[in-house]
Amino acid sequence: MHREKTYKGIPASQGISIGKAYLYKRQQVNINTAVIDNSEVESEINTLRNAVEVSLKELNKIYTISIERIGEKNSKIFEAQIEILKDSIFLENVITRVRNELHSAGFVFNDEIEKLVNLFLKSENQYMHERYADMIDVKNRVIRNMKRDKLVSKVEENSIIFAHELSPADTILFSRRKVLGYATDTGGVTSHAAIISRALRVPSVVGMKVISKHVASGDNVIIDGFEGTVIVNPTEITIERYSQKQKEYKHHNQLLGELTVKPCETTDKKRIEITANIEFLEETEFLQNCGNCGIGLYRTEHLFMEKGDFPSIAEQIEDYTHISNVTFPKKVTIRTYDLGGDKVFTENHKELNPYLGWRGIRMCLDRPDIFKAQLEAILISSTRKNIKIMLPMIASLDEVRKTKELLKEVKKSLDQRGIYYDKNIPLGIMLEVPSAFILAEELAAESDFFSIGTNDLIQYILAVDRGNEFISHLYQQFHPAVIRALYKIVEGARKHNVKVSICGELASVPHAVPVLVGLGIDELSVLPSMFNEIKQIVRVISYSESKELTDKLLKLSTEEEVKNSINKFYDNKIKPQIL
Repeated sequence: MHREKTYKGIPASQGISIGKAYLYKRQQVNINTAVIDNSEVESEINTLRNAVEVSLKELNKIYTISIERIGEKNSKIFEAQIEILKDSIFLENVITRVRNELHSAGFVFNDEIEKLVNLFLKSENQYMHERYADMIDVKNRVIRNMKRDKLVSKVEENSIIFAHELSPADTILFSRRKVLGYATDTGGVTSHAAIISRALRVPSVVGMKVISKHVASGDNVIIDGFEGTVIVNPTEITIERYSQKQKEYKHHNQLLGELTVKPCETTDKKRIEITANIEFLEETEFLQNCGNCGIGLYRTEHLFMEKGDFPSIAEQIEDYTHISNVTFPKKVTIRTYDLGGDKVFTENHKELNPYLGWRGIRMCLDRPDIFKAQLEAILISSTRKNIKIMLPMIASLDEVRKTKELLKEVKKSLDQRGIYYDKNIPLGIMLEVPSAFILAEELAAESDFFSIGTNDLIQYILAVDRGNEFISHLYQQFHPAVIRALYKIVEGARKHNVKVSICGELASVPHAVPVLVGLGIDELSVLPSMFNEIKQIVRVISYSESKELTDKLLKLSTEEEVKNSINKFYDNKIKPQIL
C-alpha cells in the first residue's frame, strides 16, 4: 500500500481534479552526429524539406483543432511555430551548412534550433525564458518526421497528465482526450501550456521540479490548481475532503456568476468600479466571466519580450486595436512600456540595481523615438474612444510635462496626415515611488487619473525586495506607512477631482477591500480570477463603516495593530455574509 504524499508547485490554472495519473514521457530524438558523404548531401536535404512539409501539415491541423477548442486568439501560439518552419532564410542556412560541413540535416537543424533555445534560456525575463519549450517542440517534430517516427499516445480519457514539460501542441492534443488536469516539472504561469490550460479551464500546477519522478501511470492523484498542490495516492479521507471541495467550488462559481449582472456598490450605495489586470491577449477570454468588465491595466511589455526588440507601429496598432475592440464599450487603460535596463541592455551592459535604474518613464523619455512610436500607435488605435494612456514610474512633474509635449507632437503629426484619433484621450499616471505620493496634489493637477501600483510602492516605501528570501518577511502590505501613503494619494487627487484606482496586487486581496473602499479608492483593477470574489465583498460592506475602519488604521503605529483591526472587521462584518 503506497502512502499518501503531497507535492507543491506553482498554481497555473484554478480548479480541483481527482483521477488517474498518466505519465507522459516525450519520445527521445536521436541525432546522427556522423559526417556524411558528398553523395548523401542532396538526399539529406530532400529528407529535411519533406520533414518540414509534414511538420507544417501537422501544425496546421493542430492549429485548426486549437481554434475549435480555445478560439483563434489563444491559438496564435501555433501560428508562431508555423512561421518558424516557413522561414526560408532559416531553412536555407541549415541547407548551406549541410553542404559545407557534411553533417546530417538533423544534426544541423538541431544545432540551429539549439542556438535559438539558448538565447531564450539566457534571458532573465520569465516570459522569454519559457518560450524555449515552443522551440524544442518544433525541433523534435521536424527531426521525428525526418526519421519517419510516429508519435503514439496511449493516454486514457479523463486522465491527469504528468510530464517533465508539455508543449502547446501536447496540451491541445491531450485536451481531445478529456484530460482532467496537468502537472509539470517545468514552466511558469506565462508558459504557453499554462495559458492554454487556463483557456481550457483545466486545473494545472507547474514548476514542480521532479513530480514526474514521483508518479506512475495509473496512480490515484488529486490536483489542486488553487494552492498549487498535487497529492499522490490520497487516502479515502483525503479524496472525500477534496470531493467536497469540488462540489463547493462548483456551487461557489454558480453563485458568484450571478453577481456579474449586479451593480458593484456598497450597502450604502457607494459605487466602486472593478476592472481587470491583463498582460496577454489570451487572457481577454476571462473578461467574459467578469461581466465583460473594463481593463484597468494592460501591460505592453510582452510586445517587446516576444520579439526581443521593440515592435513596429503596425504591430502595436494591431495589438491595441484588438484589446480596444474586445473591451468596448468598457474602458481599457494601456500602460506605456515599463521596461527596465535589465531587459533592454546587452549582456555586457548590466545595471547593478535595475529597480532604481533606467526603467519605465525614464527609459521612454530618453528614447523619444521609441516612446513617440508607442504613443502614435495608441492614438491611432483609439478610434472607439475607450482607450486611456497610463505612464509608469512617474517621480516628478517634469516627466509628466515632457510626456505631454511629446504627445502634442504626435497629435500634430497625425492631424497633418489626416489620421483620425481620440483627441481627448485621457492621460494618467501610476503612483509607485515615494516622491509621487508626496507630490500627489501637484501631480493630480497634471493628470486625468491616478492608478496606484502597490507592488513597487510598498517595496520602495519599506526598502524591501520581496524576492529576497532574507528580508521578504519585511514586505508588509498593511504597514502603517503604506496605509498613510495611500491616504495621501487619495487626498491629493480629491483636490483636483481626479479618480484613483489600485492596479497592484493589493486590489486582489480580500482583506484589503474594506480598507481601500474606506480610503476612497474609486476603482479596483484585479486579477480576472478574483473579480467576482472582490465584487461580492464590496456588495456586503458599507462605505461609512469602511471609512471608520480606515480612520482608525491611520492612527495605528505597527503592522500587527493594523492587521488585527482589519481581521476583526473582516470576521465580524464580511465573513458571515459571503459564500
